[in-house]
This record gives sequence, structure tokens and C-alpha cells, in this order.
Amino acid sequence: MNATLKDARILIVDDQESNISVLENLLLIKGYTNVKFTTDPREVEGLVETFKPEILLLDLMMPHLSGFDVMELLKSKGKLNGFMPILVLTADATVETKQKALKDGAADFLTKPFDLTEVDLRIRNLLQTVYLLSRLRDQNNILEEKVNERTKALVEINSTITTQNETLRDIAWTQSHVVRAPLARMLGIISLLEAEIYSEELSKEQMLKLIVDSANELDHIIRDISTKAHASKIFENVN
Repeated sequence: MNATLKDARILIVDDQESNISVLENLLLIKGYTNVKFTTDPREVEGLVETFKPEILLLDLMMPHLSGFDVMELLKSKGKLNGFMPILVLTADATVETKQKALKDGAADFLTKPFDLTEVDLRIRNLLQTVYLLSRLRDQNNILEEKVNERTKALVEINSTITTQNETLRDIAWTQSHVVRAPLARMLGIISLLEAEIYSEELSKEQMLKLIVDSANELDHIIRDISTKAHASKIFENVN
């Protein structure tokens, strides 16, 4: 929808050029600047496709295609899926005609001969409705976009948390099963060294080498734990 009602795209369809002239002049006087018209109802489908009117002023009684036929055609082609109100132009003010027009998709009526004040008010009221619905759709689109962004962020957070939990379980298992072996080996050998207990099978030099090997093994395990923790961003927000 355009920023102001005066910029709205208005399409007039009437086989009588005099009626079109009256309506066009009125719209120009009222400040509407984006008006198109046709006297041939067979052109309506193409104009709706290319011009994309925000309101359609449609005569009912026309050759080739009546206003009813035009509404049925637009409906069958899916051209009335959005909100393009149809303001019917008719000299037939009977209840039957109005009911049929409403059933076929009309939003309001203008009775010929036209009362220019009524024409202005009815067009403005319909365009205000179009404008409000357009703003509502825009707001809904913005809201939907924000919801999609939040949903995507939550999915990413949930994935990160799942990865972190799996890493923490892996680290916990490593600490309880893998780390203890070289650590216990180091502590045992250190106890033997402190007590100066040696043997031919396990000399002091061999004990020291076992301590160094166990320390290197422990260092490798700790580095592996650190790499996994960093990859899963476990400590990313820890000060």
C-alpha cells in the first residue's frame, strides 16, 4: 500500500466514457494522482496484473463481460486473494443486485447518477481500510520475521547446549577413567622414590622415566579435554 491515500492506485472500469470522465475528474480534484481506466471489461484482468490497483471501481452492466463476469473471472484467476476492494457502479439499486454483487466479491456500491460527495467518501473509506490492512500485514510480516529469527537462535542455542552436554559427559568420563591411570602411576612411583625402594626390575632411572612418560600422557589428556571444551564453547562466557 502507498504511503498516503492520495497515491493509491485506482482502476475505473465503465463502458460509458462520460461516467469515467466524471469519476476521473472528481478523483483528480480530490488529489488522487494514480488513476487508470478502461471502457473494455476484457482488459481488466491484464490491468489488475500490471497496474495492481488498490481499489477497483467496476460498472455492472457492460458489453462483452458484465461486472459480475469480471468479478468471477478475477476470483477464478486468484486475483482477489489479496485485499483489493471492488466498488460497484450501478444504476440498479435493487436488493437482488446488491446481494449478488456482495456474493461475487463487491465491497460497496455507488448508485448512478453519482453523488460526488458520496463517491469521495466511499472511495476514501475503502482506501483507509486497505491502508490499515496493509499496515497490519506489514507488522505481521515483521513479527513473523522476528519470530523466525528468535526460533533460529533458539535452535542454535539448543544445539550448542546439546553439544556442550555431550562434551561434559565425555570430559567427566575421561577424568574418572583415563586421567586416574597415569596420575595413580605417578603417585605410586613418587612414593617408592621417597622411600628409596628400588629393584633390579625398577631402578631409579626407570622410575623417573615412568614419571615423565605418565606426565606426558596426562598432559596429552588434559590438552585433549581443553580442545574439546573450546570446540563446544563451554567456557566461552566464563570471565
